[in-house]
Amino acid sequence: MKIVIASGNKNKIKEFKEIFRDTNIEFLTPKDFGIDNFEVNEDGDTLKDNSYKKAKSLYDIVKTPTIADDTGLFVKSLDGKPGVKSHRYAGYDANDKKNRKKLLDNLEGIANRNAYFETVISFVDGNDINFFSGRIDGEILKQEMGEGGFGYDSIFKPKDYDLSFSQMGAKEKNKISHRANALRKFREFILDNYEVCNN
Repeated sequence: MKIVIASGNKNKIKEFKEIFRDTNIEFLTPKDFGIDNFEVNEDGDTLKDNSYKKAKSLYDIVKTPTIADDTGLFVKSLDGKPGVKSHRYAGYDANDKKNRKKLLDNLEGIANRNAYFETVISFVDGNDINFFSGRIDGEILKQEMGEGGFGYDSIFKPKDYDLSFSQMGAKEKNKISHRANALRKFREFILDNYEVCNN
């Protein structure tokens, strides 16, 4: 089975492949179809809206089962911000470092640093549309900790853990992360509905 990932993020694609490593699913990217810079205007009000828009837009082009996700970091004391705008928190041309800096600056002097990550996955196969969500609670650190990961990983510490996502490494993170939780639900759906096992 072939599934197209509506993303060019190498870290994200690696997570997808790891979750399905024991299946015969072949994950493709827009580049496999000659699309170098696949982007949609993520103007939805929710993660679900943006996730679906990406999956449906790419499916309409490649006509192959397509998966897309959207992830947000929701900080309680900031009324849920950056939320659905997490990827462009510091502006449309912002990078991860600028986003992290803006969040740390906005939390300066604030005691309540509770937050959660949420991911919503959309799967479009031409017949149905299915959604899968995952969440992990934690808190925002006062400074960056760790060199690994991407996005907000270096300033997010999961609940009941002593390390940031960056410090714990990809293997450990992928056992508990918001995206991993959503992907496991997607995996169950695929295994129940498609013949994708190697054995």
